[in-house]
Amino acid sequence: MNHPASLLPFALFALSIPFAAPFAHAQAAGLAGAAREAPLVLRLPPPDPAAAERVITPEATAEVRVSPSRLRLVFAASATGATASAASLAVRELLAATQQRLQAAGVAAADIDVDFIAALPVFAWSVAKQQDRDVVAEQRAGSRVQYNLHVAVADEAAALVAIEAATAGDGVDVLAVDYWSEDLTQRQVEAQQKALAAAQQKAKLLLAVFPEPPKPINVYERTQVLFPRRLYEVLPHVEDSASNWFFSDKLPRVPASRPLQVYYRGLFADVDVVVPAMPGRRDIEIVSTVQLYYQAPERPQPAK
Repeated sequence: MNHPASLLPFALFALSIPFAAPFAHAQAAGLAGAAREAPLVLRLPPPDPAAAERVITPEATAEVRVSPSRLRLVFAASATGATASAASLAVRELLAATQQRLQAAGVAAADIDVDFIAALPVFAWSVAKQQDRDVVAEQRAGSRVQYNLHVAVADEAAALVAIEAATAGDGVDVLAVDYWSEDLTQRQVEAQQKALAAAQQKAKLLLAVFPEPPKPINVYERTQVLFPRRLYEVLPHVEDSASNWFFSDKLPRVPASRPLQVYYRGLFADVDVVVPAMPGRRDIEIVSTVQLYYQAPERPQPAK
């Protein structure tokens, strides 16, 4: 059974050998540094020289974290049969058994939604004779029918219980774990207010270089809601020592199982107003950027 990365336990270990500790820290930083992608929070570029002669644009970005109030688990339930009808009957029995296990684990019937996905043919390879030659050809062997189960739970503890219950039988896999909050609208306003206050404070400090305060003429705002799935990071694959071995049919290679090189990183970005606590739990991040436009003093007259 594969659990989603967002719910896997996180373990830390410390090296007890004194001379090895600095290397371990450097190695960890190196792994993370090698995995950098495009930043999630993009700061606005500085104005071009022509615009800088006309406007001054102090900018600030604020972050607000929202604890999820609801999670959605998505399970795939599928079964195969000699015909589509037989596969459909088998998967409906699987759905009924899965829903019974979920309800026994505390999930309300109203929090389970069934979504039909597909009925597809299944093919298998077999040796057949074509034009007096033996060939390996695909032949239709039956059908596979898939439904998805959408299951709503209150928190990650309930999600773990629901995952254990749903996947206790064969034919059910976890597809996704999504996070939600009913408080997103108000918390976006909170992030915008924080960004505006920070931009105004920055403007008060920076515009003090002018004898006369410049006049505000415009404002720009951009707000992003970053759900936990966007805050995971994929690290580079570990070194594959088996690739250095010569391979032949007489000595096949059997690779070792490796954990997913994925972890919840959270938001580390160029933010003016940050949440004091370091990211750890799977929170929803709201990031708001406010840019204020001030009329540049003694700006040149536009060309006629």
